[in-house]
Amino acid sequence: MAEGNENIIDDRGTNNEAGRAIIQRLRDEGFDKSNEKLAVALGRPVEEIQSWINGAESVDDDVVMKARGIATQRNINVE
Repeated sequence: MAEGNENIIDDRGTNNEAGRAIIQRLRDEGFDKSNEKLAVALGRPVEEIQSWINGAESVDDDVVMKARGIATQRNINVE
């Protein structure tokens, strides 16, 4: 495994830092910077959203996939 690949979370090569950035951009641009609104949209607890954004918890591939899908539907560029 190449150095740095241990943090890859999906088949696009997204790492945790990029995953957090996607979630934060979606929250900021699509949900009025509200963790609560984003939590409802993603079907996750607000505490989990907060943990991802502040880096306390790793982002998983499922949430990144959902975030990309929601961003596409709302015409928000998160990449």
